[in-house]
Amino acid sequence: MANQSARDHYGLGVNIILDLVGGAYLKGNQKVLASRGRHIVVGVPAGAKAEFDLQSLMVRRGSIRGTTLRARSLNEKVDLARAFELEVLPGFETGELKSVIDRAFSAGEVQSAHRYMEENRNFGKILLTW
Repeated sequence: MANQSARDHYGLGVNIILDLVGGAYLKGNQKVLASRGRHIVVGVPAGAKAEFDLQSLMVRRGSIRGTTLRARSLNEKVDLARAFELEVLPGFETGELKSVIDRAFSAGEVQSAHRYMEENRNFGKILLTW
């Protein structure tokens, strides 16, 4: 979930949020969405229902879009994977796109890592190292 530290980190907000969680996270993500930002929901393990402020979305001229791979044909999935490889991965190679890593835990600290995640203390990925 994006949070106020994301708005602080990125200044005017986040242009694109790729939401893999859904549920109550939608409201927090909405708070850091930039003007004309896009919020794309692709997963809902935290729940398929959410409450959020429509007026805030309207003021920011933002958009929310949902999608899934499950309803797509194999050919569509292959095309999307190729497009991701050609259009998105190079951004990570050049540094234009970056994964945000919050913290790394040793494999022996897996319970602490899980608790850290459950308490929603992270901003970015939590890694386990061996």
